[in-house]
Amino acid sequence: MKQAPTAPDVTRPLPPFDRPAPAQDAPRITPLKALLAAAALAVAAGCAASSGVSLAPHSGGGGRISNNIARALPAVSPTPVPAENQSCDDGDAKDASCGVQKNPKLPPSKTPVGGLTPAQLRSAYNLTPTASGAVPNGPLIAIVDAFEDKHAEDDLATYRSQFGLPACTSKNGCFTKVVLTGPPPPPPPPGGPAAAGSAATTWADEIALDLAMASAACPTCRLTLVESAGQDLDSLANAVNVAAGYNPAAISNSWGVLEGGGNAPNIDPGAQAAFNHPGIAITASAGDLGQVEFPASSPYVTSVGGTTLTQDGTTARGWTETSWANTGAGCSIMFAVPAWQNGSACTTGRAVPDVSVIADYNPGIAVYSSAEKGWVVLGGTSAGAPFVAGLYAAANDYGAATVGAPSLYANASQLNVLGGATLGSPNGLAGF
Repeated sequence: MKQAPTAPDVTRPLPPFDRPAPAQDAPRITPLKALLAAAALAVAAGCAASSGVSLAPHSGGGGRISNNIARALPAVSPTPVPAENQSCDDGDAKDASCGVQKNPKLPPSKTPVGGLTPAQLRSAYNLTPTASGAVPNGPLIAIVDAFEDKHAEDDLATYRSQFGLPACTSKNGCFTKVVLTGPPPPPPPPGGPAAAGSAATTWADEIALDLAMASAACPTCRLTLVESAGQDLDSLANAVNVAAGYNPAAISNSWGVLEGGGNAPNIDPGAQAAFNHPGIAITASAGDLGQVEFPASSPYVTSVGGTTLTQDGTTARGWTETSWANTGAGCSIMFAVPAWQNGSACTTGRAVPDVSVIADYNPGIAVYSSAEKGWVVLGGTSAGAPFVAGLYAAANDYGAATVGAPSLYANASQLNVLGGATLGSPNGLAGF
């Protein structure tokens, strides 16, 4: 059995980077305003009893956003595994689960009947409205998920058309999909794939939510969806490395494996190294089990937890935000406290999450999914990773010295206060 590795060095200096020219129609958002605008648990499991702070960015030890380089896509798998047939629940300690949840009280519909829209999300997090006639030729966001969703581009088109976002298609060069090959996964659990409208969720739901949230955060960003051959950690880590090869501004990961329960030895150095890409902001959802998950616990990523977001006209912001009961939180048993993480009650391990955004499926996010046969309302911490990745990419001041979790903690006074947070328990126990 492999021994749990020591924490990687996240304090080393990073190489120089080229400052890319902002896209002409990109949102005019300064890094701190764009990246720190949401309510969040910046000190995660270590936040003081009654409050937390706001939104985050990252790239281990002070990474920097780099320019995009066009690359040829690898060949599509001749035998892709349908994402709608694969449950988000992990059936094996070595497999990742995706953190997407469905509002069981709102069945699929032909038109959106609930859930927040991109305009509402941008209002809640103080982002500028999408400019009329905006063109999606901005920075690249890579999204890593498992299994092949043949409807991904069509569902994305439906979502963006419904809410007036600029078209993002393979034809106009905004959207690309990479399907990775590998051994076939085990068959779906007894009962077959999740039935449309049931409470169960699949990787197809995850993919639809990820593309929607990245679009809401950065309507003018380009999107590359990298679909791993399976939901095992090695396959997903390989997909992250492939995504990094396209040199995106940010990579989103809305999946994870528990650190506890004897899983730590399975998170080998190779999987850890997949998230060490200086110059790329990498986000990971903290999970929906109230425990610590990897890769959210990696010092190389921005760990994104969850909140309950409610419209409230009595407040100056127009919204209230409190910690979500199911958000992943706690102290890592694998990684030491990074030098940049301060104010945490975790004295021996990295605290998660770094930041939190909407996760509660009430009100949730309005998403179109062919696997669900219509519009559904989704939530979970899966919503946060692509949203924060989108904010990284949307920030147009590429000359900023650093982005990511280190800059969050260095500028905590500029973050929104989060109500309802409590002290997370060490070793991955529920923190709320």
